[in-house]
Amino acid sequence: MSAPAPWYAPIPIPQFNTPIARYDFNNKELEQLLYASVVHERSFASSPEQRDTFEALTWVGDSVLRGLTTVLLASMFPTSKKKVLNDIRQALEDKAFYAHLSRRLGLHNHISLTYPAGESDHILSGLFIAYVGAIQRELGTDDFPTVSGTFCQLLRPYAEAYKAHHDTYIAANPHLPPTPIISPISTVPSSSLAAQQRQQHVFPIFQTTATTDSGAAKLRRQHVSVYTSRLMEYAAKCKLPQPSFMFKDNGCQGAAIQWCATVNMNGTDIASAIATTKLEAKHLASKDALQAIGSSVHPWPVSGRRQKKLLARRAGSVLH
Repeated sequence: MSAPAPWYAPIPIPQFNTPIARYDFNNKELEQLLYASVVHERSFASSPEQRDTFEALTWVGDSVLRGLTTVLLASMFPTSKKKVLNDIRQALEDKAFYAHLSRRLGLHNHISLTYPAGESDHILSGLFIAYVGAIQRELGTDDFPTVSGTFCQLLRPYAEAYKAHHDTYIAANPHLPPTPIISPISTVPSSSLAAQQRQQHVFPIFQTTATTDSGAAKLRRQHVSVYTSRLMEYAAKCKLPQPSFMFKDNGCQGAAIQWCATVNMNGTDIASAIATTKLEAKHLASKDALQAIGSSVHPWPVSGRRQKKLLARRAGSVLH
């Protein structure tokens, strides 16, 4: 079962005609390495230096963008609920949105590739994230306010537009579950308060379904695990060696650990992905690899003998 489309899926990305200036790098070598490192995402002309540079820049850029977007939304809409802010942030972190910003900044004009990179959201979203990481690398922590001011100014009109769209979305979908309520502090004695709460079914905690982080992670891994199977099936159909995976962590421990998985096919690294577990990073990297080689990530049609076996298996499960 495929995941439902996000709330902003039917909404076109807001368009603004205000000109924006691209950052002028003082370190021209870093700038050249930024655009050259994008090659490894879709080309077999990659090098270890380009791969490592792209992974490092996207890791920094993703962290910077997540932090700046969170702070911006919290300051712009201080009275909005967490669910609303999460929904808007989800739209502002979408690959298609980052690709839009990349085109608006004209970053795609600096990529020297043999395919139309300007038409690939996958390429341009990664380029924009790496671009932010490169700026942060050049300016460092001392000039972080410059990075913050530049990108908050860029994101602000989009945040306002998505907030208006979200208000319309909520108004048009009154069936959505209400936001959990926290009961106010009461001066009623604890024994009387407990009796009232049992009677009214109101408790001073969030009324949410009990789900664990491990359970949610398991469901997420199950959803993306199919991509690794499809990648292996693709390699078998094309008579290629089975893909191999290389893993690298960020050096942290516990909940802060991040894993980067890199897919290697026929001796060439073609895609990478980052997640909180090695297994999920592997599956996400397989998904990006399928996109990189042009194979559809949608379910492949099943016919003939295999289809009969699947139908028979489903019928057997229904009978039992």
